[in-house]
Order: sequence, then structure tokens, then C-alpha cells
Amino acid sequence: MASVTLLCLLPINVILTNPQNCDSESPSSSVDRKKLQAKPLNSAVDDWVGRLLALVSSDMPDKCWMGVDLMGVTCQECSSDRFFSLYFVWFNSLLSHIKNPESSRIVRVVSCTSISDLLTRLSRFTNTKKDAVSHASKVIFPSLNYWRKNLQRHYGKALSIS
Repeated sequence: MASVTLLCLLPINVILTNPQNCDSESPSSSVDRKKLQAKPLNSAVDDWVGRLLALVSSDMPDKCWMGVDLMGVTCQECSSDRFFSLYFVWFNSLLSHIKNPESSRIVRVVSCTSISDLLTRLSRFTNTKKDAVSHASKVIFPSLNYWRKNLQRHYGKALSIS
């Protein structure tokens, strides 16, 4: 829990560029510090992504919300190679929260925001604009369905979405 709190207080670009910030334990000796500094950046980013996916898949709404929120920022800040290798996994993780009727409202809203960040970045590359449009269409129906059901509960009558 303390490592998650520490990571949440650091700016994402500091976490992604300084591997020593990605370890949950702070080094106690100079030997540990040297080992930590020698850790390749890719490994540190892999650790960050693993922790991020663990938060996103958590059953606890507060952890899930934090993971989804940080995923949106990570989509914006990571390298292009990293983004291209993971955007599909990230997209499906976020979409699952929008489609899941058991997800809390805040998790759904933040998932929509993070998907927006992901699709915005994806659309900036000429070779993936079609992918961005295709993925956006997967978000529209579940989102409209969610809002339609909420309006039905609120107003007590069926609404049709054309």
C-alpha cells in the first residue's frame, strides 16, 4: 500500500524516467543503490506497467480508479514503441470497466477519460488513425447503453437510442 501511495505522489514522467522510483523498497546500502541504478529503464517501465495493470484489475474500486486514472496519463507519457506494444491491452482493460455493469460510476467515468487519452494519442499517428476510429466505435454503444439505463431509472420510462 505504501509503495502505491508513493507512486501516486510522483509525476508519471519521473516514474517512467527514473527506475529507482519504481521499486517499492528504498535501498539501504550503497551496493543496493548501485544495483538499482544499473537496472535498465525498460525493466523499470515493465514493472510500472505490471503494477498499473494490477491496479486496473483490482476488485477494490479505489485501487481500480487510481489504476485507470494513471493508465490515461501513462498512455500520454510513454514512448511510442511502448504505446504501440500495449495500447490494445490497455484499451481492452479500460473497455471492460465501461461494459461491466458492476463497475462503480467513478471507475466508468475515469475509464472513458483514459480511453479518450489513449485514442487521442493513437489518432496522432498516420498509420493508426483507422484503428483509433475502430476502437472508438467499440466505446460508443456501451457508453450510450449505460446512460440510457441511468436515464430510464431516473425518469422511469423506456428511452430509445437511434
